[in-house]
Amino acid sequence: MARLRLRETPVGGGLEPLEKALARTPFVGLDLNPENLRAQLYTRRCILADGSHLPFGDESFDLITSNMVVEHLKEPRIAFAELNRVLAPGGTILLHTPNLHNYLVFTNRLVSAVLPRRAHAALVATSERRAEEDIYPTFYRANTQRTLRKLGRPIGQVTVEFLPGPRPFFHYFAPLAMVELLLTRISQFALFRRFGTTLSVSIGKPGVARAVGEVSETCARDAVQDSAA
Repeated sequence: MARLRLRETPVGGGLEPLEKALARTPFVGLDLNPENLRAQLYTRRCILADGSHLPFGDESFDLITSNMVVEHLKEPRIAFAELNRVLAPGGTILLHTPNLHNYLVFTNRLVSAVLPRRAHAALVATSERRAEEDIYPTFYRANTQRTLRKLGRPIGQVTVEFLPGPRPFFHYFAPLAMVELLLTRISQFALFRRFGTTLSVSIGKPGVARAVGEVSETCARDAVQDSAA
């Protein structure tokens, strides 16, 4: 039986080009916020659920993508165990998340710990042009290369890449934006690459991969019923 793709609904860019390219293949969107699910352009099947308690059977998916979700996990060990459970042999997990070793991400974590939540949400909303209600609590408990490799190792082979940010955080203030651009350029040199803005992680589970484009009617029907429940 071929399987569906599972996509944890993203907040940013990262994996969206891939998800758009694979939009014609069957997949399921997962989020805790129904508004986010309704806003998805490429997701036909949406399920309101917690990533730490996935409402799917074992080995249900061949490909799992998670874009800007890991930083919001309160219990990453539980979430990764669930990903391992629902991923089929030969399947792949693709993650995109902030790098805690990046100066800006680390600063954001410190600021969020000091400022009241509303003030921090307002600051992030101003920089990223997002509504305050779309700013969710972050924990950064799995946002280093070392931790992600440790969490991913029980699943399979882990590959980690460091990526630069799409634009300066302080894009609205030219002097700070120029400093950020300089630091971003420096982080692209091999010696400083580990300080990149985000982490792109691929985890390959051992086994024989199946065709992602195929899906059984039973599996598709189950996904729709879970979404409606």
